[in-house]
Amino acid sequence: MGLTSVRLFLIVISYVFSYIFFARYFGNVYAYFFPEAISSSIVPSTIGAWMVGIPLSTIFLLTLLIHASGKKHAWAWIIIPLLPAILFQIAFDILHLYVPLLLGVFAWWLGTVANKALWKLAPGFMARLQ
Repeated sequence: MGLTSVRLFLIVISYVFSYIFFARYFGNVYAYFFPEAISSSIVPSTIGAWMVGIPLSTIFLLTLLIHASGKKHAWAWIIIPLLPAILFQIAFDILHLYVPLLLGVFAWWLGTVANKALWKLAPGFMARLQ
């Protein structure tokens, strides 16, 4: 299994897990810190928090998983699938654009640490991915 197929699988997994599992939690944290950004008369607050959590969790998971898998062309594999999430975040709340940026930087750092740890703990597995 090559690096390309692993990264395509990681992109699909990150989107699926973002929608199903993590969007609610990221949205609730965002709503806790910025309640005025979530409140609306049209959409209930729980659905609004879930909608805001989707791009945040996608940014975090995709950046973390791609950087944990390897460094070769990682930014191209991150930026292209994240275009819908970035555009949604810009259209939704431009004033709090620093939140997904900080989340992406934190996920990049965690992914780099995970990559180094995986190379130390399972070098045979990581060599097979490359």
